[in-house]
Amino acid sequence: MREERAKKEFHRCKRKVTVSLLLVACLLLSGCAGSFPFPGKEKETKEGQEALPETLGLVPDFSYERKAEKPGVWVDQLGYLPGSVKMAVFQGEELPERFQVVAKDSGECVFEGDIKLSGDRMDGILTGYGSFTEVKEEGSYYIRCDRIGCSYYFDVNSEVYLETAKEYGSIVEQAQNVETAQETVEICETVSYLLAAYEMYPELFGRIWPPGNMGGETLEPNAEEFFRMLRGKTDMLLSLQDEKTGGIYRSTERISAAGEAGETAAEELNGEATAVFAGTMAKYSYLYQEYDLDYANICLKAAAKAWRYFDMTGQGVLSENGVASGRIYAASELYRASNENLYHNYILQNREFVAEGREDLYLLLGKITYLSTRRKVDHELCGQIMSGLMKRAGNIAAGEKGELFLMADKETDAMMWDMTVLALTNYAIMNHEYVTVIENYLHYLLGRNREAAYLLEAQGSSEAAKLLLLLSVVEAERKIVEDSEAKEEPE
Repeated sequence: MREERAKKEFHRCKRKVTVSLLLVACLLLSGCAGSFPFPGKEKETKEGQEALPETLGLVPDFSYERKAEKPGVWVDQLGYLPGSVKMAVFQGEELPERFQVVAKDSGECVFEGDIKLSGDRMDGILTGYGSFTEVKEEGSYYIRCDRIGCSYYFDVNSEVYLETAKEYGSIVEQAQNVETAQETVEICETVSYLLAAYEMYPELFGRIWPPGNMGGETLEPNAEEFFRMLRGKTDMLLSLQDEKTGGIYRSTERISAAGEAGETAAEELNGEATAVFAGTMAKYSYLYQEYDLDYANICLKAAAKAWRYFDMTGQGVLSENGVASGRIYAASELYRASNENLYHNYILQNREFVAEGREDLYLLLGKITYLSTRRKVDHELCGQIMSGLMKRAGNIAAGEKGELFLMADKETDAMMWDMTVLALTNYAIMNHEYVTVIENYLHYLLGRNREAAYLLEAQGSSEAAKLLLLLSVVEAERKIVEDSEAKEEPE
């Protein structure tokens, strides 16, 4: 018995010594040993100098920094829709030929696919791509392969983007103060993005702003709740309009100053804000009229009044400035909402600018509205608009195909604008390729990027509205795919 206890004690001490030696070795190698002196081993020092510990002949490197580790397999860390295209990116000095998709909970391999090499070796690193689109069952997974290891976890789920969309919806709902004309323009931009997304791809908005109930019937989508949220912004925009001229003040403070003076201060009104206000309020009026006709008419009258501001101030001629695209946007929305020819005539008088002018959100929205209106249109101009949109969107889609993460390396603002073009063009010219590119962009922001980081951050309501437009496109595509698959299933 004593011999047995002795053996146990020996092994216990042996383990303690081994652990201690391992700890010391780790401290020495990490450059941290200098903070742990060894008894009896201090060096002799001069007076006033701190004693340094013995380091067993090793020189600690206090500048040591551990580099952030990155996986060799890049995926969207949030996840994928069941019916969407799913692609992983692989990088390493050597790549295997195959990869596996593994269920997180069970550890079971649910899919095995090929890794296809792409391009030449760059800086000694190979790049490959692997499709796992066939994985459609909802659940949590990771990708595993030889030599380069595993990916982060990700989900396959039909609601994978919903929580993210709700987060951006809450950002949009936040009140926004107006102190400058540019902030007024940004609020119009936010509302215009949301209205465009709602009109073209409404499915997501019925899930962000849950359906209400009227007489026991659920609204699909929940337009009233969505417009209730927007009304706080449209009310604020209406408060900025000058009663006499229809122009939009630079800020609420300017209104107070003008009111104290007892007259309209022309220099306090802003042409660009007035133009985009007219387009935004006309669009809001058109989409809201079936839910609250009285308020919709108030918005339409305000838009028409803002339009007359330019005639009163002698700004009737369109030129390449901040007002130009806003006026085309306003003309197209006012024409659709009122069917008054003066707005259509304005578009036709400036058809060259409409077809070939420098494109921004408002000119693009004006084009899409003109193409989709049920009013009488000029078919030749429509053909020119369609041709231009197809060329622009085709170039964007083609330019992303050969890129490392299936997205061209450019500034986020430039990428967001390209995706906006694809999203709005897809409404006029439905193309599954455009949706795939948009979803690749979301995958890039959500982890399939060089830093393997979550990059999808909205700084304000305008950025949040842009992202909601992209998410609404993907959500609409999900619904189309699911409905199609349901029809193909045998009864």
